[in-house]
Amino acid sequence: MPVADELTESLEDYLEAIYRLQRENDTVRVKEIADFVGVKMPSVSSALRALMDRDLVDHERYGEVTLTEQGQQTAEFLCRRHFALTALLRDILGLDEEQAEREACGIEHALSAETLRRLLMLIDFIERCPRGGEVWLEHMLERWENPPCEQDCAACIASIHPPSMNPFAARTETSNATTLDRLEPGQRGKVLRLSGQPQIRRRLMDMGLTPGAEIEVERLAPLGDPIEIEVRGYHLSLRKREAAGIAVEPQ
Repeated sequence: MPVADELTESLEDYLEAIYRLQRENDTVRVKEIADFVGVKMPSVSSALRALMDRDLVDHERYGEVTLTEQGQQTAEFLCRRHFALTALLRDILGLDEEQAEREACGIEHALSAETLRRLLMLIDFIERCPRGGEVWLEHMLERWENPPCEQDCAACIASIHPPSMNPFAARTETSNATTLDRLEPGQRGKVLRLSGQPQIRRRLMDMGLTPGAEIEVERLAPLGDPIEIEVRGYHLSLRKREAAGIAVEPQ
């Protein structure tokens, strides 16, 4: 798979655009890519030729644009990278959504696969570790607004009681939280926390289902599985068992 630094920033943007459009629609065409990126159609055609030379997309003149297997893998990496940076800037550093999105776009092109892996692990650790979690984040966010204090750090630390060993359960019990699989079509909610196997949690986070994300259930299959939702402007389909591991606060 081509690593990110083998592509220009422009080609990365085109590849990510194709990936996102492909997830939303059955077909992707040049005009849709041009509208998504905000450029003229000849610019898209030129970019597609460059991506085809790298075996990342398939495209016949006036036909559909599809990602190759290599293109799919590379595009998924680019989206994971974007969501990880946005989550760091928004959820850990406390920036507002618009600023976090804007600055993530400016930073992401320099992030390697190994840095991405470690960043995702850091975010997961901060949110899930019993000595981290929401209490730790609340203290951290206060530091952005206030200068460092002059108190005795050891005494301050000794007075802090770590959150529950199961922060997911604790939050669910102390709020009106439920799980995504219990929402009805048309209901909206905010993601609180993900549980389950690490690889499944990470894949869901890659798709934008990070704490704080707002979701809407669009429709259910006849037997209730899968569940189609909208998150961060994208349309996703989840298995019911996956949705059961996502705690949400109904809106």
